[in-house]
Amino acid sequence: MLLRCLAILAMMLLFAMSPRIASATDEIDPYVAAANEAGVPLGVLVAIVGAESGYHPWALDIFCRSRAEAEAVLAGITTTNVDIGLMQINWRFWGPRLGIAKSRLLDPRINLLTGARILRDGLNRNGSIWRRISNYHSGDTRERERYNRQVYDAYVRYMRGDLR
Repeated sequence: MLLRCLAILAMMLLFAMSPRIASATDEIDPYVAAANEAGVPLGVLVAIVGAESGYHPWALDIFCRSRAEAEAVLAGITTTNVDIGLMQINWRFWGPRLGIAKSRLLDPRINLLTGARILRDGLNRNGSIWRRISNYHSGDTRERERYNRQVYDAYVRYMRGDLR
């Protein structure tokens, strides 16, 4: 059953691989703006946010109640290995490469755009659609199936209008 569902979603994603063009009323929507600017499918971007942070803009490796709380946690930790914001961008890996401060990744617009660019890089690689999607999270083959299931579940909820 899982393989059938994944195959159906893969076909849907292949048809949706070109990003949605924003209308004038979408200009303020940070998801649409990030998807359009990075050239990634909006549905895939939204599903990855759902899988990564549950749509929580100040998620770190824990769920902070506010941006101020998240900033305080970031200021107080000594590790660089922290996943930040909606797209759970790993600062140890991406921060130095992109030259971006941890606190800037707490801005939902910056986080979504940065994550969408990282996603675009993964989608441009070779392999099945699911391998390319799971490139966003991990290169570890043991993690791919679990992650892809989370993204699939988030995508189905998104398509039903259930963003939780």
